Amino acid sequence: MSKGKVFIVIVSVVVFFIGLGLVAGGGALLWSNSFLRDTEGYYSTKTVDIERDSHAITTYPAHIDFGPNWVFDWSELVKVKLKATDNKGKGVFIGIAEEDKLMNYLNGVDYDEITKFDMDYPFGSTEIEYREFSGGAPDEAPSEKGFWSTSAVGSGEQVLRWGIEEGTYSIAIMNKDGSRGLDMSGSIGLKIPMINGLGIGLLIGGLVVLLFSFALVYIAVSRSRVSEE
Repeated sequence: MSKGKVFIVIVSVVVFFIGLGLVAGGGALLWSNSFLRDTEGYYSTKTVDIERDSHAITTYPAHIDFGPNWVFDWSELVKVKLKATDNKGKGVFIGIAEEDKLMNYLNGVDYDEITKFDMDYPFGSTEIEYREFSGGAPDEAPSEKGFWSTSAVGSGEQVLRWGIEEGTYSIAIMNKDGSRGLDMSGSIGLKIPMINGLGIGLLIGGLVVLLFSFALVYIAVSRSRVSEE
Protein backbone atom coordinates (compact mmCIF):
# COMPACT_ATOMS: atom_id res chain seq x y z
CA MET A 1 0.00 0.00 0.00
CA SER A 2 1.40 3.37 -1.00
CA LYS A 3 2.16 6.18 1.44
CA GLY A 4 -0.80 8.15 0.10
CA LYS A 5 -3.22 5.34 0.85
CA VAL A 6 -1.72 4.81 4.31
CA PHE A 7 -2.22 8.51 4.98
CA ILE A 8 -5.90 8.27 3.90
CA VAL A 9 -6.45 5.32 6.22
CA ILE A 10 -4.87 7.19 9.16
CA VAL A 11 -7.00 10.26 8.46
CA SER A 12 -10.13 8.11 8.23
CA VAL A 13 -9.39 6.57 11.65
CA VAL A 14 -8.94 10.03 13.20
CA VAL A 15 -12.15 11.27 11.55
CA PHE A 16 -13.96 8.13 12.75
CA PHE A 17 -13.11 8.78 16.39
CA ILE A 18 -14.09 12.44 16.04
CA GLY A 19 -17.46 11.36 14.65
CA LEU A 20 -17.83 8.79 17.42
CA GLY A 21 -17.21 11.49 20.01
CA LEU A 22 -19.80 13.78 18.44
CA VAL A 23 -22.39 10.99 18.35
CA ALA A 24 -21.66 10.08 21.98
CA GLY A 25 -21.88 13.72 23.07
CA GLY A 26 -25.11 14.31 21.20
CA GLY A 27 -26.61 11.11 22.54
CA ALA A 28 -25.64 12.04 26.11
CA LEU A 29 -27.27 15.46 25.78
CA LEU A 30 -30.46 13.97 24.36
CA TRP A 31 -30.53 11.33 27.10
CA SER A 32 -30.05 13.89 29.86
CA ASN A 33 -32.65 16.13 28.27
CA SER A 34 -35.15 13.26 28.42
CA PHE A 35 -34.37 11.64 31.78
CA LEU A 36 -32.53 14.08 34.09
CA ARG A 37 -34.88 17.07 33.92
CA ASP A 38 -37.75 17.75 36.29
CA THR A 39 -41.31 18.43 35.13
CA GLU A 40 -40.44 22.09 34.40
CA GLY A 41 -37.39 21.21 32.31
CA TYR A 42 -34.75 22.09 34.92
CA TYR A 43 -31.64 20.05 35.72
CA SER A 44 -31.74 20.18 39.52
CA THR A 45 -29.40 19.10 42.29
CA LYS A 46 -30.59 16.80 45.01
CA THR A 47 -32.03 18.43 48.14
CA VAL A 48 -29.33 19.66 50.52
CA ASP A 49 -29.78 20.44 54.22
CA ILE A 50 -28.14 23.65 55.44
CA GLU A 51 -27.90 24.67 59.10
CA ARG A 52 -26.03 27.79 60.24
CA ASP A 53 -26.18 29.98 63.34
CA SER A 54 -26.27 33.26 61.42
CA HIS A 55 -28.74 35.67 59.83
CA ALA A 56 -28.05 34.85 56.17
CA ILE A 57 -26.29 32.53 53.77
CA THR A 58 -24.95 34.00 50.54
CA THR A 59 -23.19 32.60 47.50
CA TYR A 60 -19.84 33.84 46.23
CA PRO A 61 -20.50 36.67 43.72
CA ALA A 62 -20.93 35.50 40.11
CA HIS A 63 -19.85 37.89 37.36
CA ILE A 64 -22.02 37.47 34.25
CA ASP A 65 -20.87 39.04 30.99
CA PHE A 66 -22.49 38.15 27.67
CA GLY A 67 -20.03 40.16 25.56
CA PRO A 68 -20.82 42.95 23.06
CA ASN A 69 -22.07 40.93 20.11
CA TRP A 70 -24.68 38.57 21.52
CA VAL A 71 -27.97 38.64 19.63
CA PHE A 72 -29.74 36.17 21.94
CA ASP A 73 -31.78 37.05 24.99
CA TRP A 74 -29.91 35.03 27.59
CA SER A 75 -32.59 35.72 30.21
CA GLU A 76 -34.80 33.45 28.11
CA LEU A 77 -32.12 30.93 27.10
CA VAL A 78 -30.72 30.20 30.57
CA LYS A 79 -32.89 30.15 33.69
CA VAL A 80 -32.11 29.37 37.32
CA LYS A 81 -34.53 27.84 39.82
CA LEU A 82 -33.94 27.90 43.57
CA LYS A 83 -36.02 25.96 46.07
CA ALA A 84 -35.86 26.33 49.85
CA THR A 85 -37.92 25.10 52.78
CA ASP A 86 -37.42 26.19 56.39
CA ASN A 87 -37.30 23.21 58.73
CA LYS A 88 -38.29 25.22 61.83
CA GLY A 89 -41.37 26.97 60.47
CA LYS A 90 -39.92 30.49 60.51
CA GLY A 91 -40.64 31.12 56.83
CA VAL A 92 -38.15 31.49 54.00
CA PHE A 93 -36.71 34.37 52.03
CA ILE A 94 -34.71 33.73 48.83
CA GLY A 95 -33.31 36.66 46.90
CA ILE A 96 -30.92 37.47 44.06
CA ALA A 97 -29.31 40.89 44.05
CA GLU A 98 -26.37 42.81 42.65
CA GLU A 99 -23.36 42.21 44.87
CA ASP A 100 -22.78 45.82 45.96
CA LYS A 101 -26.41 46.31 47.01
CA LEU A 102 -26.50 43.03 48.92
CA MET A 103 -23.21 43.76 50.66
CA ASN A 104 -24.51 47.18 51.69
CA TYR A 105 -27.52 45.48 53.30
CA LEU A 106 -25.36 42.87 55.04
CA ASN A 107 -22.70 45.34 56.20
CA GLY A 108 -22.23 44.70 59.92
CA VAL A 109 -24.51 41.63 59.80
CA ASP A 110 -23.57 38.13 60.99
CA TYR A 111 -23.76 35.97 57.84
CA ASP A 112 -22.02 33.10 56.02
CA GLU A 113 -20.75 33.12 52.43
CA ILE A 114 -20.52 29.81 50.59
CA THR A 115 -16.98 29.47 49.20
CA LYS A 116 -17.10 25.81 48.16
CA PHE A 117 -20.01 23.62 47.04
CA ASP A 118 -19.06 20.09 45.97
CA MET A 119 -21.77 17.56 45.23
CA ASP A 120 -21.31 13.98 44.08
CA TYR A 121 -24.57 13.87 42.13
CA PRO A 122 -26.91 12.04 42.39
CA PHE A 123 -26.02 9.65 45.22
CA GLY A 124 -22.86 10.99 46.86
CA SER A 125 -22.29 13.36 49.75
CA THR A 126 -22.25 17.15 49.62
CA GLU A 127 -19.37 19.26 50.93
CA ILE A 128 -20.02 22.93 51.69
CA GLU A 129 -17.46 25.38 53.05
CA TYR A 130 -18.24 28.84 54.36
CA ARG A 131 -16.53 32.12 55.07
CA GLU A 132 -17.97 33.59 58.26
CA PHE A 133 -18.67 37.29 58.75
CA SER A 134 -19.39 38.39 62.32
CA GLY A 135 -21.85 41.09 63.27
CA GLY A 136 -25.38 41.67 64.44
CA ALA A 137 -28.88 41.55 62.96
CA PRO A 138 -29.96 43.34 59.76
CA ASP A 139 -31.76 46.64 60.17
CA GLU A 140 -34.90 45.32 58.41
CA ALA A 141 -36.37 42.06 57.19
CA PRO A 142 -35.10 41.23 53.69
CA SER A 143 -38.56 41.49 52.14
CA GLU A 144 -38.73 45.14 53.23
CA LYS A 145 -35.84 46.05 50.92
CA GLY A 146 -36.39 46.98 47.29
CA PHE A 147 -32.97 46.27 45.77
CA TRP A 148 -33.60 42.59 44.94
CA SER A 149 -33.56 41.64 41.27
CA THR A 150 -36.03 38.89 42.14
CA SER A 151 -37.11 37.24 45.37
CA ALA A 152 -39.51 34.74 46.94
CA VAL A 153 -40.78 34.88 50.51
CA GLY A 154 -43.33 32.98 52.58
CA SER A 155 -44.05 29.87 54.60
CA GLY A 156 -43.49 26.35 53.34
CA GLU A 157 -41.47 25.62 50.21
CA GLN A 158 -40.47 28.73 48.28
CA VAL A 159 -39.43 28.65 44.62
CA LEU A 160 -37.53 31.41 42.83
CA ARG A 161 -37.01 31.47 39.06
CA TRP A 162 -34.60 33.89 37.41
CA GLY A 163 -33.48 34.52 33.83
CA ILE A 164 -29.79 35.44 34.09
CA GLU A 165 -28.74 39.04 33.48
CA GLU A 166 -25.44 40.81 32.99
CA GLY A 167 -23.77 42.03 36.15
CA THR A 168 -22.31 40.67 39.38
CA TYR A 169 -24.90 38.86 41.46
CA SER A 170 -25.18 36.87 44.68
CA ILE A 171 -27.92 34.69 46.11
CA ALA A 172 -29.09 35.20 49.69
CA ILE A 173 -31.14 32.79 51.81
CA MET A 174 -32.60 34.05 55.07
CA ASN A 175 -35.42 33.51 57.49
CA LYS A 176 -38.52 35.44 56.50
CA ASP A 177 -38.03 37.94 59.34
CA GLY A 178 -34.23 38.06 59.04
CA SER A 179 -33.75 36.39 62.43
CA ARG A 180 -30.71 34.35 63.49
CA GLY A 181 -30.52 30.60 63.06
CA LEU A 182 -30.98 28.98 59.65
CA ASP A 183 -32.16 25.41 59.25
CA MET A 184 -33.26 24.85 55.66
CA SER A 185 -33.43 22.32 52.85
CA GLY A 186 -32.96 23.44 49.29
CA SER A 187 -31.87 22.72 45.73
CA ILE A 188 -30.62 24.56 42.65
CA GLY A 189 -31.78 23.91 39.10
CA LEU A 190 -30.68 25.12 35.66
CA LYS A 191 -32.78 25.23 32.49
CA ILE A 192 -31.14 25.48 29.06
CA PRO A 193 -33.75 24.98 26.30
CA MET A 194 -31.14 24.85 23.53
CA ILE A 195 -29.65 21.60 24.87
CA ASN A 196 -32.11 19.47 22.89
CA GLY A 197 -31.26 21.23 19.63
CA LEU A 198 -27.55 21.06 20.41
CA GLY A 199 -27.81 17.31 21.09
CA ILE A 200 -29.60 16.72 17.77
CA GLY A 201 -27.03 18.83 15.94
CA LEU A 202 -24.10 16.92 17.45
CA LEU A 203 -25.76 13.58 16.71
CA ILE A 204 -26.42 14.43 13.06
CA GLY A 205 -22.98 16.00 12.63
CA GLY A 206 -21.35 12.92 14.18
CA LEU A 207 -23.19 10.58 11.84
CA VAL A 208 -22.11 12.67 8.84
CA VAL A 209 -18.49 12.57 10.02
CA LEU A 210 -18.68 8.78 10.52
CA LEU A 211 -20.02 8.32 6.99
CA PHE A 212 -17.19 10.50 5.72
CA SER A 213 -14.62 8.31 7.51
CA PHE A 214 -16.14 5.18 5.93
CA ALA A 215 -15.99 6.89 2.53
CA LEU A 216 -12.27 7.58 3.02
CA VAL A 217 -11.63 3.92 3.84
CA TYR A 218 -13.64 2.86 0.78
CA ILE A 219 -11.59 5.18 -1.43
CA ALA A 220 -8.31 3.82 -0.05
CA VAL A 221 -9.39 0.18 -0.48
CA SER A 222 -10.75 0.79 -3.99
CA ARG A 223 -7.52 2.44 -5.13
CA SER A 224 -5.54 -0.40 -3.62
CA ARG A 225 -7.51 -2.97 -5.61
CA VAL A 226 -7.15 -0.96 -8.83
CA SER A 227 -3.39 -0.78 -8.32
CA GLU A 228 -3.15 -4.56 -7.78
CA GLU A 229 -5.07 -5.23 -10.99
